Amino acid sequence: MSDVPCPATHQLIQLAAATRPDWSTDQLRDVLAQARCADMSWGRVLVAVAQLIADPDAEPPDLLAQAPEPWRRRRQPAPETAQRGAAAARAALHHSETD
Repeated sequence: MSDVPCPATHQLIQLAAATRPDWSTDQLRDVLAQARCADMSWGRVLVAVAQLIADPDAEPPDLLAQAPEPWRRRRQPAPETAQRGAAAARAALHHSETD
């Protein structure tokens, strides 16, 4: 099942509020939103926040240090990209056969 773990932002904020009363829930909510904008998967966010909760010196903004750097993000090419590449390869093969 590809949708596991299911996002549960509200519950994660509640857990953090219960276990880290020294953290601002508003700040954590903002940091979680920034993490999603930085393309962090929910699974990665969940693990990272759990690690931060366990670290007595950690603060919510520390989560953003674990976000992937923009140049390392991989985007899946659109299906049309593969179709264009296959069409170009077929055209090149056909062209070489007619020479």
